[in-house]
Amino acid sequence: MKSWKDDDMTDSSDESNHDMVDSSDEYEWEDDGIFEDDVKTVAFKPEWNEESEIPADYIRREYMEIKDMAKKYVVPFLLAKSLMKFRAVSKEWNHWIVSPLLSYQQSTSFYKLSGYFYQTVDVDFQSNPDFLSLDRSANGVPSPSLGFLPERVKVLSSSSGLLLCQGRENYYVCNPVTKVWKLIPCHQYYHGFDPSVVLAFDPRDNIESYYHIVAAVPLLGQPVVFFEIYSSQSNSWKRSSSECLELEGTILIGGGFYMKGMGYWNTTSNEVLAFDVKNEISAVLHVPIPPGRYGALTQIEDELCYVTAYNDGGDVFVLDIYGGMYMSLKNSVSINIGHKKSRRAFEEIPFIENSTVSCSVLPCFNNADDIVVIYTNERIYLYHLREQKVEALRTPRQLNPQRRFIPYINSLVMLHELNN
Repeated sequence: MKSWKDDDMTDSSDESNHDMVDSSDEYEWEDDGIFEDDVKTVAFKPEWNEESEIPADYIRREYMEIKDMAKKYVVPFLLAKSLMKFRAVSKEWNHWIVSPLLSYQQSTSFYKLSGYFYQTVDVDFQSNPDFLSLDRSANGVPSPSLGFLPERVKVLSSSSGLLLCQGRENYYVCNPVTKVWKLIPCHQYYHGFDPSVVLAFDPRDNIESYYHIVAAVPLLGQPVVFFEIYSSQSNSWKRSSSECLELEGTILIGGGFYMKGMGYWNTTSNEVLAFDVKNEISAVLHVPIPPGRYGALTQIEDELCYVTAYNDGGDVFVLDIYGGMYMSLKNSVSINIGHKKSRRAFEEIPFIENSTVSCSVLPCFNNADDIVVIYTNERIYLYHLREQKVEALRTPRQLNPQRRFIPYINSLVMLHELNN
């Protein structure tokens, strides 16, 4: 499989005597400005100080130049889009940015939500995915439609910078920033055209970048859900011994949400299916929401929450936040979005028929900020819970219950090389 480093990594041959690296052919982002000085890192030889018994390079850290400090302590916390621009600073920076070490450091240091891949779910793959950036100057991917994949796909799940996509017959795992992708071997059981799958990937303590794919598969004609699990370490699928018998009369919604070792799926009722990926244990979380109201899974204060929203008149919206072991109502927040003509526009195309709900809550990772994302016909609103402020973004067309939004974190994470 072709690596993203093949076209850009340089060596010390006679053909690579240029100080600058041109990466414009592969990355089509607009350049917002980069460092102009050629960066040359000074390596200190580790020595031992007999008086203090502290390594000499630690003592002399104060003598490091600013550029070296930035490279070591700032760069791993930057967004992938910014780092790809910095590859043009010099050969040295290019080598550093495409190195596996920096990819690992950045993927374990940067957690902030970058935006959403969104797409209308259809059987015939007529809709290409697109990307909605929360900050267009800082977040982005070079190919929002994922045109680098060998076929048209549906985006199903996201985890720490990796995407899980479905083609006509195959699954793909890819990094949309580096355009590196892997074809997943065929699974044994039928998952359907809109499978309930979760991509489970945690870069911490996982320098090999191993990941899992968990598919919740309903047993035809019976109220039983079993789980088929793919492991990138073994490059194979297996059926888990765990089964769920508690979802009678409800349907799993495609896609999934992964957080802290657990996979979660929404259902058409007020229940959430949970699966412990490591221990292969399933459970059902019952959310006590009113009938006919729907919400989304969101990470708030480092725990799983289920958030609903509805219009309470005019510009006022109410957020109900459920969480804890029993998914009880933890908080109810009334916010004013400050858009005077919004209510009439919302009522023209309600999100749920015969209901006062005229907006949708989008799933959200909140490793850096506690925010709730509200999607209306006119705009997308980010409500910051701690600061109690509202931030408005553009809406990609009107509300559509068939359009799915997958939260995404910008990352340089490398894909694990699959075993044959």
